[in-house]
Amino acid sequence: MADGGKVPVQESVGAALANVRANLRLVLTASLVGALALALVTGLALAVPQLGLLTAVGGAILRAFTYAVFIAVALGFAANVQQRIGADGFRVWASMAIVGFFMFIIMFVLLIPGMIALFAGPMAPYVDELQSAGSDQAAVVAIMTRFVQEQPGAVVGFFLFYAIVWFLFTSRLFLAAPASVEAGRILTFETWAWTKGSMLRITAARLMLLGPAYILVAALDYVIAAAAGVNAMDPMATAAVAQSNPALFIAYVFVTTFVTFALYSSLEAGLSSYLYRGLKPAAAQQSAA
Repeated sequence: MADGGKVPVQESVGAALANVRANLRLVLTASLVGALALALVTGLALAVPQLGLLTAVGGAILRAFTYAVFIAVALGFAANVQQRIGADGFRVWASMAIVGFFMFIIMFVLLIPGMIALFAGPMAPYVDELQSAGSDQAAVVAIMTRFVQEQPGAVVGFFLFYAIVWFLFTSRLFLAAPASVEAGRILTFETWAWTKGSMLRITAARLMLLGPAYILVAALDYVIAAAAGVNAMDPMATAAVAQSNPALFIAYVFVTTFVTFALYSSLEAGLSSYLYRGLKPAAAQQSAA
């Protein structure tokens, strides 16, 4: 990390890519194991729908455990990653849950004035129609569809604003996972001060590295879904495939999850770990040593 603790964007992106290349076998192994575990959880959810909430939580924990492996590898703990996986996984899961809850509060609070502005502005001509539609869901969907078609700029601007807010706030807490792994305790808001003055650079590095990775993963997921006969753009159709052909759906989940882990999550972990090493204060370095 150069420039007195500031984030060199291209250097950070290059370091994340280099980390994945250097540890490709471990990355692929962790991705394979994580995808297999999530496929098994998906199968359990399909076989016993009553366990839906439990399997959803279990899936989130498994994703956090896989991400924790990527973090540990990026921080140089590859030699004893198997011994660390349990503790690291729960710390990463807890830190991500805290950040997720914080972001939920932030977005919910900001959504209120946003919705007021939306209904008072671009959606004002449609309010009377929505009130007349009442509980007629089909009519409401038709009105909202027409609004999106007639006011695309307002829709894009609305979602773009909240996407920017989400990116900026999560960039301030982007070091929570690697900090929790190296420190051996759950750290979240403690890392807020460490990213002061670097939020925009962290966001730029994330966009430069993870933007193309996300597009690649989404494209591959679409191709895999099409090959499996799954309409990933239609949740109802996807649910129908899961019920009619669970084996095919579980295989689809396994492959797409593996792709996401290997091509996106590993890069995100490498980037956050590199930034953590460069931005953590001296006191944190001493406590982690």
